[in-house]
Amino acid sequence: MLRKKVGLDSAVRRDGENALRVWDDLLRETGDPASKSTDLQAAVAEFARLLEGPLASHRRHPAWGYVISFLIAASFALFLRAFVFEPFRIPSGSMIPTLQVGDYIYVNKFVYGLRVPFTSDPPKHFVMWSVPERGDVVVFIEPIHNGEDWIKRVIGLPGDRIRFRDRTVYYLPKGETEWRAVKNRKLDEPCAYMDRNEKLNEDWHPGRPCELYEERLGGRSWRVIYDLAPRPLPPEFPSEWEVPGHCVFVMGDNRDNSEDSRFLTKDGEPAPCVPLENLKGRAEFIWLSPGPDGQRWGRLFTGVR
Repeated sequence: MLRKKVGLDSAVRRDGENALRVWDDLLRETGDPASKSTDLQAAVAEFARLLEGPLASHRRHPAWGYVISFLIAASFALFLRAFVFEPFRIPSGSMIPTLQVGDYIYVNKFVYGLRVPFTSDPPKHFVMWSVPERGDVVVFIEPIHNGEDWIKRVIGLPGDRIRFRDRTVYYLPKGETEWRAVKNRKLDEPCAYMDRNEKLNEDWHPGRPCELYEERLGGRSWRVIYDLAPRPLPPEFPSEWEVPGHCVFVMGDNRDNSEDSRFLTKDGEPAPCVPLENLKGRAEFIWLSPGPDGQRWGRLFTGVR
């Protein structure tokens, strides 16, 4: 207060400086603390006299402390959301069984780079220091209209060629000549799922029968599903795609009900590219999971594989 208020009355400033000097001297003294308790009480009383008397009009209102605390907390929360973590809610069943409709997840926005907050058309980054790995579940800005956030699994990296035949994903890395397969095996487990698209305000579609597979790649594994009665595809639908050098190729784990790189088109031509600039981050864990019958407690705080 003495430092910031240059226009204080000279007598008040002198009294305040003397009180501070006495306080500092008492703090530097050694010996039995009990022996100087009376002096400390007197110094505190002098502070109280100054702050409740001559300096009372210069004190901050008690509410100011709450305002400062709120602004600091809000700024910290905004910083975390802009650069580090962001919550995301799953609006459709394209990632079943990994993610269910209604799951709330946290997205690590720092893992691939530092993104310019709130840019979407076009998306921008300050810097990118890594690209996703095959198998990462990523949130990104839909690349055709740059209008929505989507979530899918990365299957192809920049420069890859991708094939999808007979429920098997094949990839040819850039610069190589031998195709590789994402290992998969059918699981002998009952499979049925409830689905809805909240963006279209749909009701739940209960009990869709399916077949469950496990895919494995590079020491990682995840599960995917296929409908027993999949939707028919047009005869000219491609089964092979080339991933441009600045893009990734993504697919949903609900393979027969996912609008992903396989179905993206621009000017009537396949456009499987999800630009690296459109990536918002990697899905890390589920922190809330309300379903059609209430909270799915067993899913809370589970990692996204």
